[in-house]
Amino acid sequence: MIRELEKLISLHDLDIMISDLVNKDIVKQEKKLGLSPDLAASQLRKLRDELSLTIDRTYRDLYDQLAGHYGNAVVPVINQMCSGCFTQLPTAFCASPDRNDRVETCPSCGRFIYWCD
Repeated sequence: MIRELEKLISLHDLDIMISDLVNKDIVKQEKKLGLSPDLAASQLRKLRDELSLTIDRTYRDLYDQLAGHYGNAVVPVINQMCSGCFTQLPTAFCASPDRNDRVETCPSCGRFIYWCD
């Protein structure tokens, strides 16, 4: 898998973890366990900022735009279908043996896509 795509997936994962740490129910449970969700959230934001700076600006800007619009900017392809918009992708698009060796977007919704098979 191309490094830039791995970075986008990691950025997406960090965004999910950060959003979980602002969920009131999760914060309440973590405080019950003696954890510090505020500290964890600030550390994750710092990691996110550092990672974000290593991503090509074009991809980073598109990621931010997609995340703002859809919430999830990076989605897997499952059974030749974009799991973001559930559109069947063209066979030729899915058949490429090097499909994870470049950054691809869904032709329908524009989200970054990757194959996990």
